[in-house]
Amino acid sequence: MWLDDREVALDEVILKCKDIARDYKKVLSLTDDLLLVHLFEELAEQRKNWVARLESHIRKLGGLPSDIDPEKQILEEIITHTKVALSDDERNILLNDRQKEEEELKTLVQLALRQEIPEETRLLLRQIEEEIEITQRRLLEVRSRD
Repeated sequence: MWLDDREVALDEVILKCKDIARDYKKVLSLTDDLLLVHLFEELAEQRKNWVARLESHIRKLGGLPSDIDPEKQILEEIITHTKVALSDDERNILLNDRQKEEEELKTLVQLALRQEIPEETRLLLRQIEEEIEITQRRLLEVRSRD
């Protein structure tokens, strides 16, 4: 089944949300910092919620959401674990990587907003964009507490 541009853009947002939610959960084992643990758990749940909501929107457009590439997933985990293991500052590595992921998600959301999408989907994407900006500020605040 071929996806149109709207569905592709929305699917990219969904995939990135899945990826980020998984990453937040995976990096929990790499830190003892309770502040990071609680923040990452909260953000993982929020992104999982976005996935569920966005998947219903893509289905309304006639598309089916894709799933994460397992090989890419494993490679990303190896890279993250290696960077943390080789670093003297695991906290900064984790925060920098999460900040980068959030910025990539924001870019995908903005690209999806350029498509001809239903108003209900547009409102959800705008809400997600605002929440990403809040998350980015929170990540910066946590980093500045060092």
